[in-house]
Amino acid sequence: MRSYPFARKCPFELPEEFVWLRRNAPVSQVALRNGATAWLVTRHDDVRQVFADERFSRREDRERAAGDGPFDFGLSIADPEAHLRWRRTVGAVFSPGQAETMRGPIGELVEDVLDEMAGLPAPVDLMAAFAFNLPLKVILRLFRVPPDLRPGFESWARALRGAGASMAAFGEAMRHLHGAASELVARVDEGPLADLRQAGLSEKERCTTVMLMTVAGYETAAVQFGNGFLALFQHPDELAKLAKDPALIVPAVEEILRYAQSGTGFAGKTYTTADVELGGVTIPAGSAVLISVDSAGRDEAHLERPEEFDLSRGAARHHLSFGYGRHFCLGAPLARVELQEGFGRLLARWPGLAPAVDVGQVPMNANLFNQYPRELLVTW
Repeated sequence: MRSYPFARKCPFELPEEFVWLRRNAPVSQVALRNGATAWLVTRHDDVRQVFADERFSRREDRERAAGDGPFDFGLSIADPEAHLRWRRTVGAVFSPGQAETMRGPIGELVEDVLDEMAGLPAPVDLMAAFAFNLPLKVILRLFRVPPDLRPGFESWARALRGAGASMAAFGEAMRHLHGAASELVARVDEGPLADLRQAGLSEKERCTTVMLMTVAGYETAAVQFGNGFLALFQHPDELAKLAKDPALIVPAVEEILRYAQSGTGFAGKTYTTADVELGGVTIPAGSAVLISVDSAGRDEAHLERPEEFDLSRGAARHHLSFGYGRHFCLGAPLARVELQEGFGRLLARWPGLAPAVDVGQVPMNANLFNQYPRELLVTW
């Protein structure tokens, strides 16, 4: 039985174990570092089934994470009927159309961040100045957070970045956010929060929605910006192509979402609530199941030349970075707009953007679920 997670030599070069597993044992048991075992799913179609199948549940981890804290990590909306009602309600508010209405405001926020960067001495750390800066500003704009409540969200963001792989530190960060989100929902009744109230969500459900979308919208976008720029720096011809042709930004973002993943191996952990046949094997009820979105995006049976980073062939159907089915990310439309505006406007302002360090030696950080550049120094 293989030990998991597998060691990586560089951020976007997947361990060779994944290739063997996809071809020979796409659903197989692995040994975890804590001595437990889990089932690892590596092929695109099987990962998609795990996302869509209600027999794979995250309830056990949510119960453990909730503990005695003020936030239940979505436990109150985890049951299928409650989850479906919540998804329908929230999905109607945070729709692709609503995301497009945010394109102009997000573009303005990007330009503000770039103005701030222009005043910094070179080289500039792209992670601190851009990747972790812009997403928080987008969240504050999205939820109409008043100035006096912004420090609560900012202190949460700092705590989250410092939490690393510590679950205790993550829980403490979430307590910061719960206080800020609770006060926001109690005070603000405009924009999306008003829409959610009018659609029938309770105050607790609105608070849960703010917290879930804030966590996903902040860290996921920041990590994707950091990993995306690192991948572009590793492929200077693709970077030059994107800087020269702004019309390439939509497929480019999809290819970045597929290729520039660097998971720790534990995002999307679920448990089977019944025996499930998957990939030719039967996973017993009560089993821990891990999915590799990274491996799914490199499935040679799903995509030709999956190890190549080719911006021009990017498409949403090539990856599962936003999940699938009942676990498709409700913030995906807004995230796509943010990534398109962020990558596009930064390269339009500074088409000569370049790393100030050897991209093969960029230090990486890791938290509970993601790996990303600790620092990414750039010049233009």
